[in-house]
Amino acid sequence: MKTILIAAVAASVMVAAQSAAAEPTVLRFTPLAVQGSAPYEQFYKPWAEKVTADSHGALDIDLRGGMAIANIVNVYDRVMSNVVQIGFVLFNYVSGKFTYAQVAGLPNVSDDAAIGSAALWRLYKSGALGSEFDQAQPLLLVALPQSLVHLAAPPKTLENLDNLKIVAPTQITALTARAMGAAPLTLPSPAAYEAINRGTAAGTILSWNVYFTFKINEVTHYHIDQSMGTASGMIFMAKKVYDGLSPAAKKAIDENSGELASRKWGAWWDQDNARGRAAAKRDPKQTVVTLDPATKAKWTKRLDSAVAEWTKSRPGVDKVVAEYKRLVAAVKAGQ
Repeated sequence: MKTILIAAVAASVMVAAQSAAAEPTVLRFTPLAVQGSAPYEQFYKPWAEKVTADSHGALDIDLRGGMAIANIVNVYDRVMSNVVQIGFVLFNYVSGKFTYAQVAGLPNVSDDAAIGSAALWRLYKSGALGSEFDQAQPLLLVALPQSLVHLAAPPKTLENLDNLKIVAPTQITALTARAMGAAPLTLPSPAAYEAINRGTAAGTILSWNVYFTFKINEVTHYHIDQSMGTASGMIFMAKKVYDGLSPAAKKAIDENSGELASRKWGAWWDQDNARGRAAAKRDPKQTVVTLDPATKAKWTKRLDSAVAEWTKSRPGVDKVVAEYKRLVAAVKAGQ
């Protein structure tokens, strides 16, 4: 009887152990996009579902839309403290950490987010970004589509922005706005609508991706389709959490990460950006202006001065800029 009891207990322990082993590791993923939005439904949800499926039971990516558990300002810290395990962040929102990685947001380098994102991944893998990724494990990197100038009314001239107050959400766009003669207002992107609506700003510098999201179409009607800089960022985990995953879980994540995945992410943003531009051009209330070659050359020269100023603010980044430009050219050439 005692032998039977011991065998039964041992069997129960074995079944419990097998059951526990079969339980997937749950990774909460906050992409910050709300459920139902285009990026959530068309990119983040399919990506999470594919990683889960490819893990064959080792992982469950628990997608959390919106900003209930993290926002763009605190998401990096929330991932590092394991409140969430996977997050999306723009480098310019992590103070003092990713000073070189923002190179992918410069104007006059790449107007193609797919190419820029692939080049940014190669730059990261080259080690040129130093210790910026000593705590974070990037899964996908992105150079978002270039931002442009959206104005409530046409400027006096296309030669410059004539001291207009422009909402510029990043250091790069603030520098490009100043280089073009504007008076930049450093406000977060979602604040642009209210500033323009109240008349405290004449316009903003944002991509077509957020043209409808932030209701910029309601307060601006004149758009200068010239690259003015952008932001770069990543989908990432804390290294310590990534390193602690099982081989099967890590394999599933790795198969859906890296250069190709980054390029696909950038391509999605390119397509979304093109949809926003096309919608604005169809709207009779909107005017979308493309600079003529001579005027564009003048803007390019002045924007190059903004890039030079940005480079001076980051000792040693000139080599990173040169390498990123080389990598963009290589990706563009299919190398």
